[in-house]
Amino acid sequence: MRTRGGSRRAWVLGLRFGAGFAVGVVLMVSTVALPGAPLWVAVLIGIGAGAAFGAAMGPATARTEHELWQAAGEELTWPQFRAAARASRSGRAPEDPRLRAAAIRLGVQQLVRHRRHRKSTMIACALGAGFSVLSAVLGNWLSLLAAAGFAGVAVVYLRERTKLGRALLRLRA
Repeated sequence: MRTRGGSRRAWVLGLRFGAGFAVGVVLMVSTVALPGAPLWVAVLIGIGAGAAFGAAMGPATARTEHELWQAAGEELTWPQFRAAARASRSGRAPEDPRLRAAAIRLGVQQLVRHRRHRKSTMIACALGAGFSVLSAVLGNWLSLLAAAGFAGVAVVYLRERTKLGRALLRLRA
């Protein structure tokens, strides 16, 4: 899983996250933040923001995947781990007892991680939504979309805990 100079998975995830973030930043800068600026300025800002975002999120996501892989059991291959991860989210028990046990361990680990990050996620979503509403009141009506996005993230996050719990109960039955 590790290569010389860092994790290959972290690089791949960083490039994916960074590229997507860069495209979003270019669109936001060219249409909302600096609509009169030349396109090359928006592209330059997007590349810088995407590189920073990818550099932070790629290793963090790879580290989380690695921790979950360890919780599932390092003797699993990557396809087996992915199957156990899908089963831990859906609750459909795999035929293989090793994969079923791994899915249960993953479900428990995911619930623990969810409980550990619940407060910080809700605080971040509330702050983001609050500042977006404030920006909308001050005249940037497109900020209401951001506020709705933050509220949507919070709702999905809260529902995820219930989904994980139900899936874990189905796996244990």
